[in-house]
Amino acid sequence: MKYIIDGYNLIHQIEHLRTGSLRSQREGLIRLLEIARAQNARLKDLTVVFDGKADILAPPMHSPVKIIFSKGECADKKIKEIVRSSNYARDIAVVSDDRQIRSYTRTLGAKRISVKEFLKVVFSSFEEKHIFRLEETEAKKINQELEKIWLDR
Repeated sequence: MKYIIDGYNLIHQIEHLRTGSLRSQREGLIRLLEIARAQNARLKDLTVVFDGKADILAPPMHSPVKIIFSKGECADKKIKEIVRSSNYARDIAVVSDDRQIRSYTRTLGAKRISVKEFLKVVFSSFEEKHIFRLEETEAKKINQELEKIWLDR
């Protein structure tokens, strides 16, 4: 399954990504998706579409997650174009809460996944690997052990 993700639509649903510059928000989302992709075989083919263009002063991000900037058109239009130009729209899942995108891509045969549903898949990847199950006392213990190792050098 190929996932086409409405980047800013997804960012606005993840509280800890909504602060900082647009660049840092995008980079945070990409890192999150890279980790999820590495842990969940269903998330191997991810494409994130953002409005606008890549930062001129920033080096391009090298990532297994494909990143597309809409360059002069809105991301919604770019997402529709990607699905429309595909020979296998049935094998595409569009991740967005935008009604127009969901409606249009449905007529082309693509699957539609709400941001909330997609986040369940992403975060279930972490929970299965116990990434977010570290208790505060465990974290403190690990920090103390690391501090001891560091100071003993």
